[in-house]
Amino acid sequence: MRRTKIIATLGPAISTQEKLNELVEAGASLFRINAAHGDWHTRRQWIEWIRHAEQKYKIPLGVLLDLAGPKIRIGTLREPLELREQESIQFTLHDHQTDSAIPLPVPELFRAARMGDRLLLDDGALELQITHVESDRIEATVLEGGVLSSQKGVTLPHRTLALPSMTPKDREDLMEGIRAGVDWIALSFVRSVTDVMNLQALIREQGANIPVVAKIEQPAALDDLESIVEVSDGVMVARGDLGVQVDLAEVPILQKQIIHLCNQHAKPVITATQMLESMIREGRPTRAEATDVANAVLDGTDALMLSGETAVGAYPTHAVRWMARIAEVAEEHLEFLQLGELDARTAGNATVAVARAACTVAQMVGAKAILTPTSSGGTTRWVSHFRPYQPILALTDNEPLWRRLTLLWGVAPLLIPRANTTDEMTTQALIAARQTRLVKGGDKVILTAGVPVNVPGNTNMIQVLTIER
Repeated sequence: MRRTKIIATLGPAISTQEKLNELVEAGASLFRINAAHGDWHTRRQWIEWIRHAEQKYKIPLGVLLDLAGPKIRIGTLREPLELREQESIQFTLHDHQTDSAIPLPVPELFRAARMGDRLLLDDGALELQITHVESDRIEATVLEGGVLSSQKGVTLPHRTLALPSMTPKDREDLMEGIRAGVDWIALSFVRSVTDVMNLQALIREQGANIPVVAKIEQPAALDDLESIVEVSDGVMVARGDLGVQVDLAEVPILQKQIIHLCNQHAKPVITATQMLESMIREGRPTRAEATDVANAVLDGTDALMLSGETAVGAYPTHAVRWMARIAEVAEEHLEFLQLGELDARTAGNATVAVARAACTVAQMVGAKAILTPTSSGGTTRWVSHFRPYQPILALTDNEPLWRRLTLLWGVAPLLIPRANTTDEMTTQALIAARQTRLVKGGDKVILTAGVPVNVPGNTNMIQVLTIER
């Protein structure tokens, strides 16, 4: 069983139920809906196809709604402009192009900009250096030229803009997502732990219980990283914007640091952006892309995300299949059972202790799987944290949780009937495990349990069981 999960972004390339089914068959277990593009009619159709695929393949499939955030963009140009190196360019606060200036209707950027700052356009494809700043005008010299068109993204690296992490559009998308039954919410433009907590509070106000993934793409988020990881339900290494907000040469090291910190806190972490970028146009990845995917797996990422490769690419199914194959080979070289030393944060935590002990016992007795009945996902998350060699079968009667567990490394979520006693739960767990074909008659398995059952955070027991022949 491949342990690293694959997230496929949906877009125009996935225009039928059959195309979505192909992604599932290739290895995708979660689907990202990018709220920066498209409409809710199309998004609801995708979610309906995902639920049909669940029924067809009898596996859980997660839906990740990625809120757009306050994207800073060039205004409307009459036609694309060619910016030449060493040319002097002016930007103004207008919405539309004037005879002498490029429209940049973002007053917060004008307030934050300073002479000498770099200004990156079109996700860093064009680079300028600011030579003069006024309240409504910026002058800059082109360092790296190219063609600029309307609505392209603008970045002012190393400056924090006074913009909210959520826009009115984000709030509308959030409400639609809650109604549509998405499983995860990704928050863009995170700068502090407060941004994450505000979104979590807003979700609770709507009577929902949807976990939040914090996207790390702003320099300010790096300054508050540990607090963000502690509070978030998951984290995304969003290398696209991160790569233009900080020195590009720092991104590989930051990726490793973020993944390591998430692993320490037992929080699922997603590595995203340009992983198989060439497969938007080509049927095979480059050697460098294959190495990038493998290194993310070896770093300890829980999930790998495809963006344009599946959303608009010519080979979406090939991209998922290649990512799955590279991940599987990389996993053959992983260091399993990373127990390490428990720190003060987990001292006295019975769930963590049981999860750790279950992994150790599984290794000692040669168990084929670790079964973690769960009502909140906590035990499963901690067992995953310790990276056992055995597959982790997460058993729950909670359908939304069943889908959310698809993000966790090494976890196969199984839906079982509700049990009222420990004996009932044990019986249901063994039946479900046998049906997966990951175990067979005569195999030993480890079962974690809570007495009494159905009490979140109450895991306090380990059993070594043998599957009946």
